[in-house]
Amino acid sequence: MNLFLRIVLVWLKGLFKRRIGVLDAFDTHFTVWWTDQDALRHVTNSRFFSLTDVCVIDYFMRARVWPTLRKNSWFPLIVYEDMHFLKPLRYPSKFRVRTQFLGWDGERIVASHRFFRGETLIASGYTVARFVDRKGKAVSVSTVAAALNAPASPPLPPEAAEVVERSRAAAASASLAGSSTSGVA
Repeated sequence: MNLFLRIVLVWLKGLFKRRIGVLDAFDTHFTVWWTDQDALRHVTNSRFFSLTDVCVIDYFMRARVWPTLRKNSWFPLIVYEDMHFLKPLRYPSKFRVRTQFLGWDGERIVASHRFFRGETLIASGYTVARFVDRKGKAVSVSTVAAALNAPASPPLPPEAAEVVERSRAAAASASLAGSSTSGVA
């Protein structure tokens, strides 16, 4: 429930924050809430991933992407995430997440998320997503980019290209794990 409250707060604040470009880096500010912690009294690893979702909502509002996605019934579907945890976050620390969409290829978009407490890097990760319509049919990123008046395919930085390759390898591995030559899954 507390993530729902955070999403509402970010959405409302996003209405009044300065507009950002499609590929601009931006910061979303948070405070560690008591409910963000696990039994070891630090922010649980899964919460970092959930907070990146809140940052994407912030992006949708500040880059004015949401109205276009909503009008076309498109939404992002996360296909891969990874995170490297460096230091713990504890209640009641203030921190920020610097998010930037690094680019896209024909089917996947890559975002970078860096968590900071002050100037100290706490965690760093990536999200890879593709767009689908209401029926679950894939929508090319170039189609979404055109609707947003964004570049059709900005060159992926090397780090983003590596993340896309890891996401493809993970998808291939997952599909192989679900198959069986004996006919038994």
